[in-house]
Amino acid sequence: MVGDIAIVKLRPGAEGKEEVLAEAILAEMRSVKCVYGQEGGIEGDFRLRKLRHLGGEERTTTVHKENGIRLRLDVETCYFSPRLSTERLRVASGVAKGEKVLNMFAGVGPYSILIAKKTRVWSCELNHAAVTYHLENNRLNKVEEGVEVIEGDAMLLPDELEGEGPFDRILMPHPSQSNLFLPVALSMLATGGVVHYYRHVSGEDSAEAEESLVEEVSRIAPGVSVSSVRRVRVIGPRYIELVADLKKP
Repeated sequence: MVGDIAIVKLRPGAEGKEEVLAEAILAEMRSVKCVYGQEGGIEGDFRLRKLRHLGGEERTTTVHKENGIRLRLDVETCYFSPRLSTERLRVASGVAKGEKVLNMFAGVGPYSILIAKKTRVWSCELNHAAVTYHLENNRLNKVEEGVEVIEGDAMLLPDELEGEGPFDRILMPHPSQSNLFLPVALSMLATGGVVHYYRHVSGEDSAEAEESLVEEVSRIAPGVSVSSVRRVRVIGPRYIELVADLKKP
């Protein structure tokens, strides 16, 4: 569920039953106005879904409410996962007033807007559609003065933000590619600062996946300490999303 849109992952054998499925969802869940089927996984640098309309209103824009904020977005052109609302609240709750926070992969702004209610945030996003909604959501939640939105490649942030850093806290919520950007993040991190490093990791169980993630961090960034590793959610069989909180000595 994203706002009033229900997204269903269609499995083999569902052919010919989509209309009945959509009608059942619309009848049982009064808050749902649109039903879409997701074909395949989340793909590409922008992590987008391939959607097919199954029933209800034929639109992909909606307003999603979580953690006391409202987020306008297009589920077809912007990445957003409502399953991460608890994780977003956890991170925002740990931010202290006066911290300088950088979000390297901001999307439509769910992390940044929550944090901006406490302190200033620099918010980077490559997807132009997501940037447009992020700016609108800043206004919708009255945090325009607290969020600096940067449209562009996170690899270029050290140049884009020259004179703004170093940052006390850096968010890297792009679990499929954040390993490529970790050295860049650490170059902008203040001594004693923390990086929230999200990754999709395979393993027989959580312990094996956590061990694999710690090994990855030590390989990419020797000397950086891992203060904690948490399971965020299960992605699939033997596949887990983890977040490691990294500290710069």
